[in-house]
Amino acid sequence: MQHDLTDLARSGSIVFVMRSAGVLNFLFLAWLMRQMSLPPLRAALGLTGFMPWLARVRPTRGALEDALERGESSVVFLGRASGPDPFPLLVAAQRRLARPILLVPALLVWTRRPQKLKPTLGEILFGTPDAPSRFANAIGFVLNHRRAVLRLGRPSDLGGFVAERAAEPDSVLGRKTRGALHLHLAREVRAVVGPPLKTASRMRGQVLRDKGLRRALELEARETGRHLPELEGEAERDLREIASRYSPAFIELVRPLLAWLFRRLYDAVDVDEEGLARVKRAAGDAPIVLCPSHKSYIDFLVLSWIFYEYGMTPPHIAAGINLSFWPFGAIARHGGAFFIRRTLKGDRVYTATLRAYVKQLLRDRFPQEFYLEGGRSRSGKLLFPKTGLFSMEVDAWLEQAAEDVLFVPVAIDYERLMEGRSYARELAGGAKPKEDLRGLLRARKVLGRRYGRLTVQFEEPISLRAFAAQRLGDRARSLTLDEVMPPLDAPVGSGVAGDGRERGRTSKRELVQALANRVAYGINRAITMTPVGLVAASLLAHVRRGLPAEEVARRVELLRYIAGDAGARFSRGLAGAPSDPRLPGPVADAVTRLTEEGLVRVERAAGETIYQVVEERRTLLDYHKNAVIHRYVSVALIATALRASRLDAPADDVKAGTRWLSRLLKLEFMYRVEASFDEIFEENAAFLRRLGIIEESAGRLCAGAERATLDFLAGLLRPYLEAYGVVAEALLELDRASPGAHVDRQGLVKAAMERGRAAYASGRVTSRESLSKATFENAAEWLAQQRALEPQGGHTRLAAGWREGRLPETVRKIRDCLGP
Repeated sequence: MQHDLTDLARSGSIVFVMRSAGVLNFLFLAWLMRQMSLPPLRAALGLTGFMPWLARVRPTRGALEDALERGESSVVFLGRASGPDPFPLLVAAQRRLARPILLVPALLVWTRRPQKLKPTLGEILFGTPDAPSRFANAIGFVLNHRRAVLRLGRPSDLGGFVAERAAEPDSVLGRKTRGALHLHLAREVRAVVGPPLKTASRMRGQVLRDKGLRRALELEARETGRHLPELEGEAERDLREIASRYSPAFIELVRPLLAWLFRRLYDAVDVDEEGLARVKRAAGDAPIVLCPSHKSYIDFLVLSWIFYEYGMTPPHIAAGINLSFWPFGAIARHGGAFFIRRTLKGDRVYTATLRAYVKQLLRDRFPQEFYLEGGRSRSGKLLFPKTGLFSMEVDAWLEQAAEDVLFVPVAIDYERLMEGRSYARELAGGAKPKEDLRGLLRARKVLGRRYGRLTVQFEEPISLRAFAAQRLGDRARSLTLDEVMPPLDAPVGSGVAGDGRERGRTSKRELVQALANRVAYGINRAITMTPVGLVAASLLAHVRRGLPAEEVARRVELLRYIAGDAGARFSRGLAGAPSDPRLPGPVADAVTRLTEEGLVRVERAAGETIYQVVEERRTLLDYHKNAVIHRYVSVALIATALRASRLDAPADDVKAGTRWLSRLLKLEFMYRVEASFDEIFEENAAFLRRLGIIEESAGRLCAGAERATLDFLAGLLRPYLEAYGVVAEALLELDRASPGAHVDRQGLVKAAMERGRAAYASGRVTSRESLSKATFENAAEWLAQQRALEPQGGHTRLAAGWREGRLPETVRKIRDCLGP
C-alpha cells in the first residue's frame, strides 16, 4: 500500500474519497499517512468542528484548491452535513491544472456486522455499517480500533475523465464522478462485511421460488406422476439439509480460538499478500469462487480465517455431507459451510435444489469455496477435477445470476500433514476412518504436535465471462440455460432434444470441463515448492540404500533450477538458500525435521554424510514428493522415453515414446493447458539440451554428459510405472487363471495389491511407494478407458484384443521404461 501511494503522490494530487464525514474516519486516515511517511492531509472538505483545525487541516473550499495546486493530499466525503459539493469543484480545478487529480476511494469499517435487509432498531438509532452515526463510530472505535479495516480502491484519473468529456459542464461531470465512487465504495463495503443478512426462512423462500427449481419439479411431476406439493416438500427438506446458517457474530466469537489453533499447530502461516490483494480487488467487481487444493481437514478453516483477518467476508464452503455430524455440522453451518451429498446421480429433486441454492449465493454475491478435487488428496498430488459444482456455477451465470463469476485457484501447502499416517494406511489398502464425534475427540491429540509452516498462495482470478468468450466466441453471449435443459413440452421419457439444444449441451459440457482444467492448472502453478518436497524427491528417486550429501545437494539445486525456470513459487527463505543439507538453511532444517520424525536416517562413515530413507516410512515421504512432482513431469517423461530407447534413438521415436507415456499417465498428472503436446515436448527437450542432459545430432537424441541426472529425472516416475505394470500383470494373471471370467475394478485392485506385495518382497518392485491403492485405482481406470475391460452379459472381462497383444505389449513397454 505504501509503495503504491508513494508512486501516486509523485504522479498527481491525491484526493481520498470516503463515504461519510466523521472525525474518527479522518483521524485514522491522517494517522495512516503519517505512519507510512507520506505527505500529510492538507484539506478535508465537508468536515466540521474544531478537530480539523487542531490537526492543521482546513475544511474550506480554498484549502482544497490550494492543496490541489501544490500537489498535496486531501480528503472529501460523499455524505456531507454542510458545505459545497466537492466534486464539481474538483472537476473545475482539474480543468485548470496540468497535474492530474487522482481520486482514491477509501473505506474505513469499524465493525464487521453486515446490514440486515429489514433495518433493526439499532440500525435506526446508530446507523448501518456503511453509514454509522457519530455515536456508533465512537463505540466502534473503542471496541474495534485494533481490527479496523481500511480498504483503498483503484485510483481514478480525473484528468483523463474530464479530457474525454470536455464539453460537459462541471456539475454533470461532478455528479457522474460522485455516482461512480458511490458504487465503488458500496461494493467495497459488501466485500468487507458481506451482503445484507437474510433470515434462514427468507433465504429458503427465495431458493424454493427459483424458476429453474420450479421447472425441474414440474418436469419431475410429469415424468413420475408424483404430486407437485409432495415434490416441493422434498425440495424443502433437501434445502434444510444443504443450507448454511451463516453468522458473522459466531465467526467473531470463534476468531480468537482459530488464531490460537493456528499458532498452536504451525510455526508460521505464510500468506501470499500480493495475490490476496488481487482477490480483494476482484471481489469488488464480481462474485468470487475460491477453489483451493484439498489435503487436510484444516483446509476448511484456513481461507475463512485468512479472509476475516485481512478484512474480507469469509466464504460459504461446500462440504461433504459426511462432515455434518453433530456437533461439527452445526458449528460449521454457522461458519458458512453448506453440505452436499457425495453423489447426485438419480436424485433430480436434490440436484435441482442444490443448483438453486448455489445460484442464490451467486446472486447475493456471497464468496464461495469448494474443493474441485471432491475429497482430500491422499497421495499429495492434485486430483483430477470434479465438474459438478463448476457446472452449477456456469448454469447460474447462464441464468444471469451475475454478470461475471471469478474463479480463484488457491494452493494450501503444509510442511507436515497431520493426517499423514492415516493416509499411508489407506494407500496400503486400509479402510478410510469414519468421520464422527469419536474421531473428532481423538483429533485432540494433534494439538500436542507442531506441523511446520502452512503456506497459502493465490493465482490470478479467472473470469468466467472472458473464459467463455475465449472458448466459444460469439456463441458465449447467446448460449442460454434453455439450450442445455430439456423442454417442458417434450414427450415424457422421450429424451427428445433438437440439434440446437444438443449443440448447446455439448458447448456447455466442453466449457465446464475446460474451466475445471484451467482452474486445476492454476492451483498447480500456485503450489509452493517446499524444502521438504525437494528433499523427498531427491531421496526417493534413488533406488539404492543411501545418497551422499553432495548428491542430495546437487539434486535439490537441479530441482530448484527447473522449477524456478518455469516460474514456480518457493517457500519463505528457500530462494537463494544453500541446497546442501549440511549448511544452515531451510534444506538442512527439512532434513533435520525428517530425521526427527523417523523418515530419514543419517549415516556418517569415511568422512561422508549419507542420507537413507527409512523403508517402512517411504509412503509418508512420498506424499511430500508428490506435492511438487508436477513441476518435473514434462522433463521426466522425456528422460524416461529416452532411457526406454537405450539412450540413443531417432528424435521422432523418443517423441513417440514420450507421447505414449503421457497418455499412459494421463490420470496421474495434469499437463499444461492451452498448449499442444508438440509445443510442450519441443520446449522441454530444448531445456534438457541446454542443461547438457540430452544431446541432439543428425535427427537423433542421446544421453548427454549428465547421464546421472537423466536417470534421476526418470526415477521420479518409477513408482507410477511400477504400479501400472503390477496392475497390468495382475489382469493378465487373473485372465490366465480363469479365461474370460468376470473382472471388476475393485477385484483387480485387490489382486494388484497382493501381487505388488509379493513383487516388492522379491525385489521385482523396488519402491515401496509403488504399492499405492490410489495409483492402482487410476491404473484400473486407465485400462477401462482404453477398453481393455469390455462388458459382456452384465459382467466385465478382458477384451480379446488386449489379451493377445496390447496388454503384454504394455507390460513390455513399462519394463523398458524402468530400465535394467
